[in-house]
Amino acid sequence: MRSSDCFGCFGYVSIFISFQKKIVDILILYFKKKLQNFFKKVAYWLFFLLHGKVRNVIKFKQRKEIEVKNSKLGKKINYKVYIVESGRLYTDRIHDTAVLLGDSLVDGASFQLRNNINAHSKKNIVFTKGTPRPKKKLNGTVLSLLTGGAGNNNYWHWLFDVLPRLGIYNKIFNFNEIDFFLFPDLKKKFQNQSIDCLNLPFHKRISSEKYRHIETDRLIVTEHPYVVKNDATGSIQNLPTWILLWLRKNFLNKNKTKKTPKKIYIDRKDAVSGHKHMRSVLNESEVKDFLLKKNFSIISLSDYHFKEQVKMFYNAKIIVGLHGAGFANLVFCKPKTKVIELKSLSAGKVIENLSKKMNLKYSSVASKSQNKSFKYQQGNIIVSLDRLGKKL
Repeated sequence: MRSSDCFGCFGYVSIFISFQKKIVDILILYFKKKLQNFFKKVAYWLFFLLHGKVRNVIKFKQRKEIEVKNSKLGKKINYKVYIVESGRLYTDRIHDTAVLLGDSLVDGASFQLRNNINAHSKKNIVFTKGTPRPKKKLNGTVLSLLTGGAGNNNYWHWLFDVLPRLGIYNKIFNFNEIDFFLFPDLKKKFQNQSIDCLNLPFHKRISSEKYRHIETDRLIVTEHPYVVKNDATGSIQNLPTWILLWLRKNFLNKNKTKKTPKKIYIDRKDAVSGHKHMRSVLNESEVKDFLLKKNFSIISLSDYHFKEQVKMFYNAKIIVGLHGAGFANLVFCKPKTKVIELKSLSAGKVIENLSKKMNLKYSSVASKSQNKSFKYQQGNIIVSLDRLGKKL
C-alpha cells in the first residue's frame, strides 16, 4: 500500500470519528433538554400542590382586602396605588409580576408584558406555570418597585421606571411606614448609590433576585410611572415632566464640589457585552482621538459614583456619545447644554425628546447601520468625523 493511500485512510477515519462525536454531542444535548424539561414539569407540579393554582382574576372593588388610593402628580396624571392586605407577589423578573390574593390575581396591580404592552391579566404566567419558587414570609408592609426585566440592570429604566415609583408612593404616604422596599435588583453600584441619596435604610432594601415569591401582611404596588396609555414604546418617547422634576429635586445637589470636565464623550466600554456587539461605533478610536484634540474627556460612567455622574452632567457644556442608557443623565443638565448623539438611522427620538424637555441644544450624527439585521436602536455605525466636527 502506498503511503498516500494510508494518509487517505487516516483522513476518512478522522472524518468518521469527528462525525460520530458530533452525533453523540447532539444526542447528549437532546436528552439533557428532555431531562431538564421533565424536572421542570415535576417542580411545577410540586409547587402547584404546595401553593395551589391561581384560578381567577379579580378587580380591586371585589374584595375588601384591597384598597386603592390615587396619587396625583403633574397636572393630569392620577396614578393608582394598590394596597393588598395579606397579599402575595410572584415575579419571573422579566415579563410578569403577579399580585395575588388567595387563588386570585389582582387586576391592575399585576402586569404581564407582551410586545411592549400590558396584556390581559389572564395572560400572566402564573395561570400556566403557577408560582414555582419557595414562598418567603415578610412581616410588615412591602412596597414593590418591580417593573419588568429592563429595571434589573439598565440605568435608563432604573432612573425613569423604578425610582419614580417612590415618588408616586411618597406623594400620599410616608416612607417610614414601609418595612421592605422590593427592588428589581441591587447588584449594580448605581442602584444602592442612588437609593442612598433618598436615605432609605439599607436593611429595608430587598431584591427580586432573592425574593421572587413573597407573602406579606400588607403589599403596596403602584402603576407604571410613564406607561399611562399602555404603550411602552410610545410612552418612553414622552416622559412625564413630573418625573424629570422629581429626579432633579432628589438628586441634583448644587453645592460646589471638585471640578468636572466641561466636554464629555460617553465611552460605552462598560456596556453589557451583548449590547456592545449589537450597538457600537466601529471607528471609535478615531472618534476618541478627534475629540481628545478638542479637549474632550473620555468618560466611562461606571467608573464614577452616582453622585459624581449627576454633578458631571450638571456642569458639562458639551456631551457626545453613542445612543445608550448613559444619556438618562441629561435630566441633570443645565438648560442650553449641547448634546450630540451618535446613532443609527433607526434609533428613534427618545434622547432627542428628553433633550427638548430639558431645554438642551440637541443634534445628532445619524449613520447607516453596518448590520442589516439590526433594527431600532441597535446597529454598528461608522461616524463621519467631518459631520461630527460641523456639529461641534
